[in-house]
Amino acid sequence: MSDTVSASAAIPLRLRIRDGDGYAEFRVEAEPHRTVLDLLERLRSGGSAVPAYRHSCHHGSCGTCGAVIDGVEALMCLTRAADLAAPRPRLPGGPAVPPERDEAGAVIVTLEPLSKMTVVSGIAVVPGPVFAGIPKGASYLRPASADGRASLPPDPAEAVADPGAWRPDGRVRFEACIECGLCVSACPVAVPFIGPAALAAVNREREKRPEQVSAMVAIAAAPDGVGPCGRHLACSRVCPQAVFPGKHIQLLRNALASLA
Repeated sequence: MSDTVSASAAIPLRLRIRDGDGYAEFRVEAEPHRTVLDLLERLRSGGSAVPAYRHSCHHGSCGTCGAVIDGVEALMCLTRAADLAAPRPRLPGGPAVPPERDEAGAVIVTLEPLSKMTVVSGIAVVPGPVFAGIPKGASYLRPASADGRASLPPDPAEAVADPGAWRPDGRVRFEACIECGLCVSACPVAVPFIGPAALAAVNREREKRPEQVSAMVAIAAAPDGVGPCGRHLACSRVCPQAVFPGKHIQLLRNALASLA
């Protein structure tokens, strides 16, 4: 069967959702644009006994609907049926492979809870490890002009040509990390390690708050800091917000090396 996905034809899917020691299975016909979360909501509203899952915003902002989808961490609200029916990696950063299909031709989609988390039920988890290493009092705001571009244009015409490039002084924005836990789940490090989400937050505090540099460097230098990271970069590959935790871990390494 071809892996080419029509823009309108319904895609037959066989959802296998982890439920305790086994799986609950459901067959659905999905429009290509429908997301995994859409399908779970459709099944639940239709009276199906769908295993528990977490969700909130439905558009990739809250980070609560993370799961391991066919072996790769992703947000269910951003993973479309068309994505599932097309060749895609089965490991973060791995080669794209065709989807698995059953004898009837339906695409088999396996949903597992994020690893390293406490499973409440089904694929719903308590993401405690994501928050455990984040520095107390960490700021969730950053300067809006943190991209390095000037906050005011030297020529007003430039602001008209590219209004998104110029921001008034004093504006702030939220950090990009939505604390979804995908990076923590994907990280293969098995020894004590505060994790990529925490270390990304540590580096951002180091960058934003000069008075916190010593404290943040001390966290990075601890036995469970940057040392255990093996530079697998699975964290950066699964991040839905392009935070690139692996980059922040390397920046912390650079900071430690400069003090050696």
